[in-house]
Amino acid sequence: MIRIGLFLVILFILVGCSLKTSTETVTDKNTTPDVSTIESISPKILTYHHKYDNMDRGSHNYSDKTLVVDPEIEKSKICRGNVIFFNTEKGTKEISRIVALPGEKIKITKGQIYINDKKLDTFYGFAHRLGLNKDNYFESMDKSGNLYNKKEMKKLFETNMNEQKLADNEYYFVDDDWLRGTMGVLKENNIIGLVLGYK
Repeated sequence: MIRIGLFLVILFILVGCSLKTSTETVTDKNTTPDVSTIESISPKILTYHHKYDNMDRGSHNYSDKTLVVDPEIEKSKICRGNVIFFNTEKGTKEISRIVALPGEKIKITKGQIYINDKKLDTFYGFAHRLGLNKDNYFESMDKSGNLYNKKEMKKLFETNMNEQKLADNEYYFVDDDWLRGTMGVLKENNIIGLVLGYK
């Protein structure tokens, strides 16, 4: 009788653990969609006017004002959600948001980002256009009567990417506007600095 009771307790614990694992998420409670205004700028700070709308969340985010960039950020202090300024492989300079950190696994399933098989549960963790999720985007476009390629936009919101494992010197970035932006692996030595906000 004691063995049966012990067996049931162990079984209950194992089932509880497996249920917990399947519902775990990766969150980011520190990052918001807002862009700060920086009042005081030290001489070591860089400024950059980004003239492209790859980070637009519906308010011309990051493209309508001069940005303040801290070039002295320690690479080990870069966090998920940070917007960074970097050199591309083509030799241009860009900004984007870090979604996956060195050593992590990342995949995208039907427009949802997963980190180490856990759902990235934050405002930048899924496909969006001008800050709108799939349902809100189609509702807004249909209500306004705008002409657009609905079939292609459905594909965008259902984006899939096979799992990738990042090396110890790699980050994964995704632009805030999935239609106008890009995503990809970023080598640590290509990072110029951390975007702090507007000047």
